[in-house]
Amino acid sequence: MRILFLIFGFYCSLMADEIYLASGSGYKRAVSELSTAFEQKEQIKVNQIYGNMQQISEQIKYSDKIALFIGDEDFIDKLKIAYSQKAELGEGSLVLVFSKDHQNISNIEGLSLDAIKKIGLPDTQKTIYGKAADEFLHHSKLFDMLKNKLNIFQSAPQVSTYLISGELDAGFINKTDYLGIKQHIGKMIEIDKHLYTPIKIVCVVLQGKQNAQTDAFIEFLSSIEAKTILNKHGL
Repeated sequence: MRILFLIFGFYCSLMADEIYLASGSGYKRAVSELSTAFEQKEQIKVNQIYGNMQQISEQIKYSDKIALFIGDEDFIDKLKIAYSQKAELGEGSLVLVFSKDHQNISNIEGLSLDAIKKIGLPDTQKTIYGKAADEFLHHSKLFDMLKNKLNIFQSAPQVSTYLISGELDAGFINKTDYLGIKQHIGKMIEIDKHLYTPIKIVCVVLQGKQNAQTDAFIEFLSSIEAKTILNKHGL
């Protein structure tokens, strides 16, 4: 019986040394690198879940495992996701990128060219950067001129995939995703931040999920190592 208790105690301790973290898919590269660095430092496994903000909010409702959530603060508030702790990671940036087939185009006006037939953007209702792209297109008075060229996708990474394959001529994605694919596509233009709502990226500990593991992760995010990783990925 003593052996059984020892085995059970060992199993529980293993289970305690892990956390579940959900994040917007546009930050997968940055979050994955942060998680790996944290795991190596603290010996706490980070189980990562990715999707658009709407998908993640649904998972949070029906799963009791997710403890940490990384995403846009405005979306988190609008989805009424309750949390007990928050760490600011940086500001997200909307960028316009062209496919490799259009290396000669380097300005926003190029979107009106006949050669640009398909422009991708993430879901304008369910994603941070889809919403930002929609705001930009309307504020810059480009929407009506370009609306027949616009193609809506589930997420920024999906737009990136079609840009790499050449099935899109141009697309709106986040700078973090661009930095991961820049060798496979054409030129990038950073969109004026005055033309869309500021995108503040945060990590929150969900209400009732705070423990020693989440405390360690939040503390890690303030470290020089974490800030270096975030800067590398455009945050």
